[in-house]
Amino acid sequence: MYELKKESIQGSITERWDALEDYFVCITECDLNDENCITSCLVTHLKIDDGSEPAVAA
Repeated sequence: MYELKKESIQGSITERWDALEDYFVCITECDLNDENCITSCLVTHLKIDDGSEPAVAA
């Protein structure tokens, strides 16, 4: 099960909301049919892996 690390939750939540807001700004500038633009917004602002790069083992 996923657990939150003991770190500043307030800062973490604020950063997540800022990233989400930046994502929405980004996708409003995309053509609705341009999947590359939308994927780029996901990767850049929400740090969602698009599967194009192999994951590095930690």
